[in-house]
Amino acid sequence: MTTRRTLLKLGCVGAAALVNHPATAAEVCRNTDNDLRELKARIRNARLRPVSKLHSLTEPIIIDRVEMLRRDDQFLVRAVCTEGVTGWALANPGLMDSAFGIFVNRVAPFFSGKDARDLEMLLDEVFVTDSNYKWQGLALWICVARAELAILDLIGKRTGQPVHALLGGKLRDFVGLYHANGDRNHSAQWVVEKLKESVAESGARAVKFKLGARMHYTDASTARDHVLIPMVRKHFGDDMVIYADANSSYDVATALKIGRVMEAYNYGFFEEPVQFDYLQETKEVADGVSIPIAGGEQESSLWRFEWLIANRALQIVQPDLIYFGGLLRSLRVAAMAREAGIDIVPHISGSGLGSLYMAHFASVVSNTTEYQEYKGDPDKVPYEVTGRGGRFRAVDGRLAVPMTPGFGITFDPDYLSGLEPVRV
Repeated sequence: MTTRRTLLKLGCVGAAALVNHPATAAEVCRNTDNDLRELKARIRNARLRPVSKLHSLTEPIIIDRVEMLRRDDQFLVRAVCTEGVTGWALANPGLMDSAFGIFVNRVAPFFSGKDARDLEMLLDEVFVTDSNYKWQGLALWICVARAELAILDLIGKRTGQPVHALLGGKLRDFVGLYHANGDRNHSAQWVVEKLKESVAESGARAVKFKLGARMHYTDASTARDHVLIPMVRKHFGDDMVIYADANSSYDVATALKIGRVMEAYNYGFFEEPVQFDYLQETKEVADGVSIPIAGGEQESSLWRFEWLIANRALQIVQPDLIYFGGLLRSLRVAAMAREAGIDIVPHISGSGLGSLYMAHFASVVSNTTEYQEYKGDPDKVPYEVTGRGGRFRAVDGRLAVPMTPGFGITFDPDYLSGLEPVRV
């Protein structure tokens, strides 16, 4: 039986020849156009609906201030309400050491005096206030994300709830993992050995590695790709779920060739095969291979995610929980994807407690997969899991979703006492 997805992928004229009735090509085109318009309307409506339970909180939580503090090369964000309750978020030092001016001057002041229950609306307002939209991209949204995370931690502590409860309620107690390796500078054999070490450490039942040469490819990188793809499968066997990430390395023709090699070795998804902002080219690759195409790490626009989802350019959407502006904006992407029957597997940064924030997010999302990105626990800032002790790390290929208020960790108070405000 010919499905609507088949009709869309074959094109209107080809589909008219396949269906067993006298419809003309123009009529089939009209039908598929109507289907697409209907899907786009549903996706847009999903984006506009609330994605959290913050609006159901009865007591106001007025934000006194949001501020950035620093100790050595580490940055933390503190959100304090007028009652004195404090929420914290750890930032990625490799990003914030360049972007802190935007946080201090353009993002943090906006939240002072606002009711934290309105956080979903506030994320839209901070985007347009003082023409902040002109700064759209990673530099703005990583600052908004860290403010959001600190405010969510504050709300959780103020109400005695874990963040996942504020986001809608957890659907799972544990989050399964794929262990990601980011190396492109060593041999295929070296990458396999590092992946084996990572799996031994985390117990992950899925892995991901890099293809191409990052934003381009060479004869040497392509030769390495053709060795690495079968080698990883051979070493880990048929039971391991394997993904690969090209980081925008290929043109369409080369991406199709690499994708077909990955299909032959039963890979789970092919991430960012062509340049990340080449939306139509991404769709061409998705239409030309059977392996799911994943992407969205670099995306900062809800509208462009809407296009990618409605036009089936991606089968796995991957907003970065920080680059894209936080958990609430990413939940909007999840809601849009759910309308189209598409899964979301967010991208995360290794540092800045990426795995912790991912666990809360993934625990509440219905349209995700069994495995989420994991890069270990590289942060230097001392903390422990509240009420349990120890660091937030994988055990037997899974992360246990924290159950205590806020994000469920407690930073070392002696370390926090040495923080100093960041000023510009």
